[in-house]
Amino acid sequence: MKRTLSLIALTMTLIATPAVAKEGFFVGAYLMPAVTIQGEEGTGYGFRAGLGFNKYLSVLGQIERSELDMTGGGKVKLSGAVVDLRLNLPLTTLDSAKVMSFEPYVQFGYGFNYEAKPDGGSSSSGNGPRLGFGIEQYLFRELSVNVGWTRTEISFDQPINEDVVIRTIEIGLTYHFL
Repeated sequence: MKRTLSLIALTMTLIATPAVAKEGFFVGAYLMPAVTIQGEEGTGYGFRAGLGFNKYLSVLGQIERSELDMTGGGKVKLSGAVVDLRLNLPLTTLDSAKVMSFEPYVQFGYGFNYEAKPDGGSSSSGNGPRLGFGIEQYLFRELSVNVGWTRTEISFDQPINEDVVIRTIEIGLTYHFL
C-alpha cells in the first residue's frame, strides 16, 4: 500500500511540475555571433542565471565577453555584467499542462562594470542602460532555446571617454529547474 501511494504521489508531482516551468531558477549560456560597436564588429559569448516569478515576469543576471576586430588593426576585448527585467508574452502551449512553447519577450536592464581593453592599450570602464527583445522556444519542459537582440549604451571613462552603443545578436540555450 505504501509503495502504491508513493508511486501515485510521484506521478502527481511529475504531472503537476510542468505547470510551473516558468517559475523558479534557470541558467543558460549563449553565443553572440554579431557584436557591433560603432562600426567595429566581433563575436562573443555569455552566461545567464535568473529567477522566474510567474509565466510573464523574470529577472536575470548575465556576464558577457566579446572580442572585436578593429578596422585599423588589432583587437579590443570587451566584458561586462547586466541585470535585466524580462517580460514574457506567452503565445502557444506545448501540451495540456500549459508548458509554454513559443514566447516573444522584451527586456530592460542596466549594464555595469563594462571594460574595454585594446591590445597593448589601457582599459576603460563604463555603465549604461540596456534594451532588448527576442523569442524563446521550448524544446522540452526544462530546456529552451532563444534568439535575441540587445542594445546597450555604455558611457566609458578615460582613455576612451565617450558614449558607445553595443548591439548584439544572441543565440542561447537555457535550462529551467523545475
